[in-house]
Amino acid sequence: MVKFVMPKGCSVETQKFMRDVVKELNARKAIQNIDLGALRMLATSYEMYLQATEIMLQEGPVIMIKYERAANPAQNIATKNYAQVMKIMTEYGLTIKSRGSIKSLKSDKEEDSPLDQFLKKGAREKR
Repeated sequence: MVKFVMPKGCSVETQKFMRDVVKELNARKAIQNIDLGALRMLATSYEMYLQATEIMLQEGPVIMIKYERAANPAQNIATKNYAQVMKIMTEYGLTIKSRGSIKSLKSDKEEDSPLDQFLKKGAREKR
């Protein structure tokens, strides 16, 4: 079982998210101590995404910068960190789509589809 120490300054929401992530990965035996750096990056990126998103929700997507309307710089921060979070989550099978590709979730012996069985049977009969 891998124990993860939360980076200082993370919100309660990030702490809860990371507890759930580490619990799930430990249950699947899908992480080792070498993964702690990636988990730290996930926690940090998730926290930065939350903070930037909160700013965007308060200020809006367009703000005044030196008498001109401009895109809120928080949008760039949110977008970059969202991409990082999704990349790490995908690597560890924490998205709906990527869960199926985690080796520990797949059965050791995958059954052939009816089409595969038919084709194999036909190949054996031709010999």
